[in-house]
Amino acid sequence: MANYYSYCKTEISKLLDQLSADERLKSSIDFLLENAQLTQIFPNQIVNALRVGAQIKADKKNTALVAPMQSGKSGTLFVLCNYVMPCLGLIEENQSVIFVTSMSDTDLYDQNDKNLSKEFYCPVEKKYKHSYLYVVKMCNFFSHPNPYKIVRDLNIKLVVRDEDQYGCGQESSFDNAFFGKLRSKLPNIKLLSVSATPYDILDAQFKGAEVEVVEGERPDNYFGVTEMLKEGIIENYNRDFHPVIFDPENENEQIIHPKLEEYIGHLLSFDDGLGIIRVSNTNTGINARDIINEKHKDRLKCFVIGSNPLCDFKIQEGLAEVRRMVIRQQEKIVLIVVHALSAGKDLRDLKSKVRFGIESRNKQLANGAQGIAGRLCGYHKNRDMKILASVDLLKHYSRFEQDWEIFGDEVWRNELYNLKVRGLSTQTKFQLNRQEGLFTPIDEISLYSKEDLNNEKTRKALSFIDDENYEVLKNCFSADFYNSLNKGFKLGQKGTTVRAASSYNPASNRVYKNWGSDYSNDFGNVFFKKNQYKYGLLISNYPVSDPRNTIGFCGIKVFKAGESFMADQETLVSSFSMYAEKEDELLDSFVGMLGSPLKIERI
Repeated sequence: MANYYSYCKTEISKLLDQLSADERLKSSIDFLLENAQLTQIFPNQIVNALRVGAQIKADKKNTALVAPMQSGKSGTLFVLCNYVMPCLGLIEENQSVIFVTSMSDTDLYDQNDKNLSKEFYCPVEKKYKHSYLYVVKMCNFFSHPNPYKIVRDLNIKLVVRDEDQYGCGQESSFDNAFFGKLRSKLPNIKLLSVSATPYDILDAQFKGAEVEVVEGERPDNYFGVTEMLKEGIIENYNRDFHPVIFDPENENEQIIHPKLEEYIGHLLSFDDGLGIIRVSNTNTGINARDIINEKHKDRLKCFVIGSNPLCDFKIQEGLAEVRRMVIRQQEKIVLIVVHALSAGKDLRDLKSKVRFGIESRNKQLANGAQGIAGRLCGYHKNRDMKILASVDLLKHYSRFEQDWEIFGDEVWRNELYNLKVRGLSTQTKFQLNRQEGLFTPIDEISLYSKEDLNNEKTRKALSFIDDENYEVLKNCFSADFYNSLNKGFKLGQKGTTVRAASSYNPASNRVYKNWGSDYSNDFGNVFFKKNQYKYGLLISNYPVSDPRNTIGFCGIKVFKAGESFMADQETLVSSFSMYAEKEDELLDSFVGMLGSPLKIERI
């Protein structure tokens, strides 16, 4: 730890020199370093604050702070806004920083308001001062007469967005308030997004948006997902796991799952402690609670917390009650959480009393990582706990935690997709663009209407089709043909394959399904992989006025195949985030991940 402190001191000195810091900032930093136990501000937070401050001083419009879960991001912001920015002349006495809680959770708002709005001691003026930070709920930021007015009234210099992965969708409250209204009037107002999993804004950065990424420090005494994996604390969650199962010997009786029974036994081996189970619905939680209480009623207590009135407590109320029972009364508690307990929830001193955790979320990287394992990250010394979670998902998060740029690594994305992890966050989903195996690129694409088939120029362009088969092709557009549902229709032209719309039922018409295929697609997927073809034709042979024609075009789309090769899997990120362009967002996502430069003007 002494080595890390020395490293931070050196890093702080370098950053102060880079910032051309005056004596006010230097003396403020010295005060914080000397009084860390009193202020609860630690060297890693000071380093992070100076790094972000450097981006703001350089007039960077959008900055993302990527810092480990429960590592002290609130302290970083407190130092940035109350010590660094004032001393660098980035904020004046009558100005403020607005901190928007991206989650609607009232408890999270109260927690942030308490931590960030408190007075701070200014060693330069030798007095306590009001915090420059103003904490506001997302709904209030949006419902205020308008965001411009709240920013004008408070003289806001910076907008900080907490837990950036929440509420990131296009047409979200923040999108409407900040991008839709505020930036239109104040185009130079700065945005700082903060999260351990800010995948939405990172996705925009990888696709060409102007985003500066600041990597948060990871102190030596920090205990995170990486350390949990190294110490073997995490066991792999079986997708078929349920807290309660039917007894194999009596199908009419429900029993506690053997793995949960093992974990309860671990809890019972201590004088006190807490076990946490996250479930997806209230009924599952209540049923498990009743069976656990029935079997272990003399040795522990089991509660369900969540937003449903059927739960024993609301979330924060339940956490407060459990804290009292475990820490003050030294009881053993099993806490069943319905849905919640994700980013923002700080278990604080309960972390040292957790004996086991069971995390059911494994379909999304941000949600799975920020769950129970994420809530147990921090600076405690508890290593005698068991966690049941998706080991593979957390290993991938661990790699991101150590190197955020792995976000753009194709192998990392492919592995996640193959693990059935379907997205990075709610708004950034994985899209399989190409499977591993034989890939036939598309070299040329051309489009001809039904009428074009009768002119000489088109006939010359389609000279790879002989006269006899050319007449067969034109006949596809006759009513007798397209009303006959010729499922086995083929063109007898060597090296050419066709799909005619009239060969498919309307519900799954492969012609119209594949009509939007472009140069990024596999020729074999558009047509057939079994045989090698030089040309492929999609034939939309229903008249434009026919309701079966769903594209409003009657004619053919011709694809010329390139040389086939063995290709690697390609998984793209499809973004519906507010940071992405509204127009053609899917196309932009695909092209961006394929490597074409994109300029995303939106942020």
